[in-house]
Amino acid sequence: MSGLAPLAQRTIGGYLETLGSSEPAPGGGSVAGLVGALAAGLGQMVISLTLKGGQDATFEAQFETLVGVRESLLAAAAADERAYGGYVDASRLPKATDDEKAHRRVAMQAAIVNAANVPLMLAEAACGLLEDLEPVARKGTAHALSDAEIAIMLAHTSVKAALVNVRVNLPLIKDEAKARSISSRAGTVEARADRHAAEVRAALDARRNG
Repeated sequence: MSGLAPLAQRTIGGYLETLGSSEPAPGGGSVAGLVGALAAGLGQMVISLTLKGGQDATFEAQFETLVGVRESLLAAAAADERAYGGYVDASRLPKATDDEKAHRRVAMQAAIVNAANVPLMLAEAACGLLEDLEPVARKGTAHALSDAEIAIMLAHTSVKAALVNVRVNLPLIKDEAKARSISSRAGTVEARADRHAAEVRAALDARRNG
């Protein structure tokens, strides 16, 4: 997995080929980040189309914000690939002696906690993207409202998909306080994402019907 090229440098065909293979990465967490990055790119497109009609300093700044979010989500997708690789590496540690078994248990727990934290950070970034897309939906050109809506759908999906990877790891975390903390953060980000997605979709509906 360490041999994977940076996600932004891979071709779409190559990514899909590896995704569909028996290789352990990329997997669902990587896809969640990529979907979020696509959402940010669509938001950029709506802004670009809107700015063709004239300059808007606020919208130009929002474009740059989305560039940063897109790059962050691609980085999070790659981090998720590495997190799973860390778990695989820990599971392969020797376990012939009691000391080796103890070391392996500690390493595996650290890897599992990381495998939950990485998609949680991805979900939080995608949730922030939903907030960043709100002005795009409210002020973007009416000719690209469908693109704005798809961006919102993808950002929301990115949150939901990342949280699947968070929650699948929670039962494996032996430290109950740590597991509860991660679970609480996951619930908070999900509720926030659901609220923002609903608000932005309502704003789009109002524009269409207004």
